[in-house]
Amino acid sequence: MTDEQAPPPERHETVRVRRSPRIWNFVLAGVIVGAVVALILTFAFPIEGEFTAPQIFGFLFLFIGVVFGALGAVVALVVDRRSRRRAREIEVDRETVIGTDPDE
Repeated sequence: MTDEQAPPPERHETVRVRRSPRIWNFVLAGVIVGAVVALILTFAFPIEGEFTAPQIFGFLFLFIGVVFGALGAVVALVVDRRSRRRAREIEVDRETVIGTDPDE
């Protein structure tokens, strides 16, 4: 009792192909730039008051890292919008494979 089915017809479809940026890489790059800016600002001014240099760096990094990370995400979104303009449409053949898994 084998249940043989006729293969489904092949379908031709048009799809859009584009390159898109990885947003988390841009966010990480922004946070790293923010850490460098926070480090520069920490030692650019004399330390006065009750906070030490590592504490000042930590405070600056919390705020500046978030701001630069958000700026990195905005840059990634702008690059993503520009990549949509360069998208190409190609025609593909869709195939459906019916059968058993050879690994089973």
